[in-house]
Amino acid sequence: MDTSIFKAYDIRGLWLSQLNRQDAFVISRAFAVFVKELYASENPKVIVGYDIRESSKEIFEAVVAGLSAENCRAISIGLCSTPLNYFANWHWRADASVMITASHNPKGYNGLKLSLRGVMALSEKNGVEAIKRASLNTGREDDDFKGDYQPKEDEAIKQYLNFLIDAAKGVNVSRFKIAVNCANGMIGPEFKRLADILKIDYQGIFMEPDGRFPNHEPNSLNEQAIRSLRNLMGRDKFDFGVIFDGDGDRMLVMTEKGEPIRNDFLIGLLGRSFTVSLGDKRMVCDCRISRGVSEYLRESGIGIVRSKVGYPNVRKLMRELDIFFGGELSGHFFWKDFSYSESVLLTLIRLMEILQEEKRNISGLIKPMQNYFNSGELNFEIPDKEGTMAKLKEAYKKEDQSFLDGLTVECADWWFNARLSNTEPLLRLIVEAKTRELLKDKISELEGMIKS
Repeated sequence: MDTSIFKAYDIRGLWLSQLNRQDAFVISRAFAVFVKELYASENPKVIVGYDIRESSKEIFEAVVAGLSAENCRAISIGLCSTPLNYFANWHWRADASVMITASHNPKGYNGLKLSLRGVMALSEKNGVEAIKRASLNTGREDDDFKGDYQPKEDEAIKQYLNFLIDAAKGVNVSRFKIAVNCANGMIGPEFKRLADILKIDYQGIFMEPDGRFPNHEPNSLNEQAIRSLRNLMGRDKFDFGVIFDGDGDRMLVMTEKGEPIRNDFLIGLLGRSFTVSLGDKRMVCDCRISRGVSEYLRESGIGIVRSKVGYPNVRKLMRELDIFFGGELSGHFFWKDFSYSESVLLTLIRLMEILQEEKRNISGLIKPMQNYFNSGELNFEIPDKEGTMAKLKEAYKKEDQSFLDGLTVECADWWFNARLSNTEPLLRLIVEAKTRELLKDKISELEGMIKS
């Protein structure tokens, strides 16, 4: 088994060359043992769903066989988005769930997102490393993967849609016209069914699931995805646009002018509205959030609880501190009333609720946060990552430093965060400054140190 498939939060790799059906069987069997021991259950209930990738059905058969080998009660919800998988997990009070997906990765990849009760990320219980160890010692089977499962595809989607319909009460969603790019991923059918019920006025592209992802990579931040939706928006008038990723747990919103909105601005907009309305003026976001967003929230008396980068870290803090909303710059938005997990369709409804209440276009709503120039995330492949981090720490030792996730340095008119990637062999850097010229200077200064 190629152990590189075990990432910080999930299992993911190139189909066949890194991950195959035997691996999926072994990993799911090890996961079943982990769940049984964690909850002292002889036959835990496990939800299983899969995305549209061409290898997903094969992996599904192996996963169900692995779960059945350990006497788990597998419930199949079939082709689904990751949020629908999460919904079934907590709504049906399952012991665990398996989502077969490689999320926003290119078409050649696949993997497993493993969750515990209440959609708790496996990594919160140090489970990925435990399952990695167990998988290396678990017996392998022949190619005849057979396992029992209970099919509940129709029940899952109907109950999820009912949940979203309830969330939309009081929101006149039909007043908005939106442009949608579903990236040939799993959110397309779910969005279309919801739109038909709620009478959402939309024009869409790449709505049909297609595991070949023929139009662009299934990444909501993909440049071709943005260009494609911008082209659609240029042909008509829209209130905003939205791009979903392959498994439907991330999204990118675009203004009425067809410009992408940075996700920390959307975090600020959603956080300000829903924390103030609920009276609990706290929210969780990762440590890369713009200073402009921090200042915007602070003016409303909202306290920001910062987390390490990575969706399980945001969720964990929200759950521990009982906080209603959280977000991550990659486009994950988390809700307490969705078991502290993400639903892009719930987030879409709540964005429309804000626009309805504010009676302003989305460009105007984010403008107060646009006070700084930001580099976006810059990635560097360097041989001595730890040595480079030490060099940066020493170079800026006279400035305010924090070490929540890598190194954050705060100066009067600029700041940066440098951290080692949890999922790739990279050093990641974000720089933000008060002026464009200062941003350019500081990027050059930092790049010189990183590459030297």
